[in-house]
Amino acid sequence: MRIIAFNGSPRKKGNTSTTIKAILEGAESVGAETTEVMLHHIDMKGCMGCLSCNEKHGVCAQKDALKPYLDEMKNCDGVVFGCPIYMFRIAGQMKLLVDRLYSYYIPQADGGYKSALPPGKTFAMVISQGAANPDQYRKSVTWLSGMAGTGLGMDEVGRINHANSHEEPAGSNIELLEEARAIGRRLLRKT
Repeated sequence: MRIIAFNGSPRKKGNTSTTIKAILEGAESVGAETTEVMLHHIDMKGCMGCLSCNEKHGVCAQKDALKPYLDEMKNCDGVVFGCPIYMFRIAGQMKLLVDRLYSYYIPQADGGYKSALPPGKTFAMVISQGAANPDQYRKSVTWLSGMAGTGLGMDEVGRINHANSHEEPAGSNIELLEEARAIGRRLLRKT
């Protein structure tokens, strides 16, 4: 049982990272092996727009430090997508990842897409934002959930939208961390 977490925050001890760590602790508590990918700290490039993935479905032609983790998505049981909101949208590091996930979208004759990922995977999301209203960036969060998770056929098992994160850090929010650990357990159990 494997869980991979894509962390779009540049801060190793920030709110997003702290919450992802708690999710991974929850997954580990039920026997999962976990990997956290700090997108900001790897040599990652954006999509080249080469469209080679339309010929070789599920294979991104870009050769960089992200590629092995994209390949790992095929074999893992669940995925965590986490990032802060910067400038009213998801952090740029996460957008680069989502663009690269295009390689898992198989175009269909009717104009739709199907997923190149094997079925049965789960996913969870972590969003940290300074705004006090948790719905302020709902469109961006919904877009991320759809493009990275449900659009690829994965089932969402939990989401943490940590609002007002500058005033109430994740590390001192016991309820938030417990919720994160519970989500981590659900990544494997789907309950």
